[in-house]
Amino acid sequence: MTRTGLIKQLLLSALLIVGAAVAWHFRADVAALWASDTAAPSSDAVPEAQGAPVIVSQVETARDDLTFSAIGTGFAQRSITLRAPAGGEITSLAILPGRKFERQDTLMRLDDTDERLALALAEARLQRATSERDRYRALQDTGAAATARFEEAETEYKVAQIAVEQARADLDDRTLRAPFDGVSGLANVEEGDRIVADDAISSYDDRSRILVEFDLPEALLSRVRIGLAIVAHTPAVEARSFDGEVVAIDSRVEADTRTARVRAAIDNAGDLLRPGASFSIRLDLPGMRYPAVPELALQFSRGALQVWRVTDGKAEQVPVQLVRRRAGLVILDGPLAEGDRVIVEGTQRLRPGIKVKVLNDPDAVRS
Repeated sequence: MTRTGLIKQLLLSALLIVGAAVAWHFRADVAALWASDTAAPSSDAVPEAQGAPVIVSQVETARDDLTFSAIGTGFAQRSITLRAPAGGEITSLAILPGRKFERQDTLMRLDDTDERLALALAEARLQRATSERDRYRALQDTGAAATARFEEAETEYKVAQIAVEQARADLDDRTLRAPFDGVSGLANVEEGDRIVADDAISSYDDRSRILVEFDLPEALLSRVRIGLAIVAHTPAVEARSFDGEVVAIDSRVEADTRTARVRAAIDNAGDLLRPGASFSIRLDLPGMRYPAVPELALQFSRGALQVWRVTDGKAEQVPVQLVRRRAGLVILDGPLAEGDRVIVEGTQRLRPGIKVKVLNDPDAVRS
């Protein structure tokens, strides 16, 4: 066989092989097409008379409660700066850091020698003025004293009274007293110092309760009320929590932050808490009651959320809005009532009004 003949034979063999492969390929397509036209209906197609098999769950109701956390700063129930009522030399100082006082206890005394002398002089003048007034009053009753002189004596008596009251006030200003039950801080002065009126002496706090202020987003304002319980923690007292309650809500929302200032009070009978400390605040905010269904029941179709409800044995689309996801449930806002049956499995075959066959107990409540 010549070389040219051999090449022709090889080309012919190659063409036969290609032709056989193409024939086999089209044969498979034709067979598949024939099978699809002649095959029995799919097992997924369920006769409408029998109903689409589904599994349902009953609608529950749940509160849309939230837990809110914030960081706040503690303040004493009352907090002031003690200031000198007058000027002079300090002769006695009872102020010590953390020392407790009751209202009107003596905190500090100033040298009062001049004021005591002034009071004694005023009292002596009052005594003389009183005697003169009484003498002229007796004479006037007998008609022996002129009315003008009696009125002059009466005036001198009143002036002497005022002088005594002024002297007593000046003497009282030489003593600094506790304005209310509280605790003093570090003193800025020492015994023997000379001070002037209004000099700062020390801080003074009523820390029987600690007030904690924090910011609350405006979206949660409707959930907060006076008396709502809070739980607080502070780094100043480790491994302890403190109960309190909301005592004030600001009347304005800050435009820059869209928050409102809230004040909570914590009982501090044990005197463990300090003003100025930071506090971690937790509030359990009560919400409204809404329908709740298993997550599997919630469907998304054509840009909207819906669930399928079984009504009179047929599937019904119910539009809903998602409120919250919680522990395998979705809390929804929509026309659902407690006890309604919603479909959780078998939604792929559904269309509005189709008859359904509930496979599980229709009265079962999801645990």
